[in-house]
Parts: sequence; C-alpha cells; structure tokens
Amino acid sequence: MTTPRAQLHLITDRKRCRGDLLAAVRAALGSGVDWVQVREKSAPALDVFRLVCALAPACRDRGVGLLVNDRVDVALAAGAQGVHLARKSLPPQVARRLLTARHLLGCSVHSLPEALEAVRGGADYVTFGNVFPTASHPGLPPRGVESLREVVVAVEVPVIAVGGITLETLPQVLATGCAGVAVIGAILESPDPGGAARAFREALEASPVRPRHPFPLPPTVDAGVRP
Repeated sequence: MTTPRAQLHLITDRKRCRGDLLAAVRAALGSGVDWVQVREKSAPALDVFRLVCALAPACRDRGVGLLVNDRVDVALAAGAQGVHLARKSLPPQVARRLLTARHLLGCSVHSLPEALEAVRGGADYVTFGNVFPTASHPGLPPRGVESLREVVVAVEVPVIAVGGITLETLPQVLATGCAGVAVIGAILESPDPGGAARAFREALEASPVRPRHPFPLPPTVDAGVRP
C-alpha cells in the first residue's frame, strides 16, 4: 500500500511569472507538481478559458489535476477537474450544486471559523494562509504555522498551506500534518521553474511527516470542452 504523500500545488499568476507562463507551468508539470490552479484574477473569462484549455493536455499527460480559481463557468466549459473558491466567490454550497460529484471543490480560508464554514458548505478541501508574508498579499500579516496547525487538527478535510512558503520553511509547515503546500513565486519567479518544482518535490518526499488528511488524486471528469 502506498503511503500518502504531501502534495505540491502550483497557482498561476502572469504578473509574478519570470518568463512565459505556459512554458513555466509545463516545466513544473514534469517536475513533481500534483495540481495546477489557474488563478488569473484580472483576466476576462475568455482568457482564463483559453489558458485552461492550453494547459489541459499537458496536465492529462502528466496525471496532474487542473483547478480553476473562482470561475465555475470556466471550469465546467473547459473540462477542469475542480474549482477553487475565494472568499468573494460563490458560497461553496451554491457552487457544489453546479458541479458533478467528480469535481473537486476547494475554498481559500484565513481563520478557523472560515475553515469550518467552508467544510459545512461542502468544500472537499481548504487552503489556509497566508502562513508567511507573501507578495500576493503585501502588507497582510501572516497567519503563522500555529494557526495552520489549529485548522489542520479541527477540520476533517485536507488542508493545503499557502503564502510565502519556501524550501527553508517547508519542514515546519509539513510538521502541522497539512496535506501539502501551494506556491506561486517559489516556482514561477525562478529562472528554472522545473528545477524549483523538483526541489520542492524532493523536500516533500524527504519529510517524515505524513498528512493528517491526504489530498485526493486527480479525478477523471468527462465533461466540458476538450482542446
């Protein structure tokens, strides 16, 4: 029986990508990324749809899951395997009704009450952050590792840590029993995105701590448009 491992999620952000976004993500796909979350908050729906469709073949070839941030319509239209909701997105109980049972539904949370609310609403997993200071939310105080641990212990779904996580801070994050980490700049801002993802993968594999609730493998979703 395979021991569940902590996962590596890559969140897209064109503004923080050092080079070509598609090339950077594709390089990371072959280097240990488990899920890609397409998060392009200022982009119109058509641009997000095209990006998801452009990434979908490489994700399928590598067995990597593909999530769309906020846009349930784009996720369904492009055949993504799940949706990740922000605090200002549709409530999870509403989004859940629009998805099939095979779609994964996640929520970003920033406190224990938000995490409990998301799970009650039907979230399959939550991301908690920002754990450390991050360029994605400049000036926002970090929540810290102990707050992450509190959420991991309290909810009965996988918890992904996000926000300013580096190779140096990874051991203390994994020690909480979280299901893995989500990163942006640590990979996309690197001159070698594939190498950066590989370094995270190796560190995740070397950790003696296993997730309290392992993150699911990518489901098969046979719906939507296929590029």
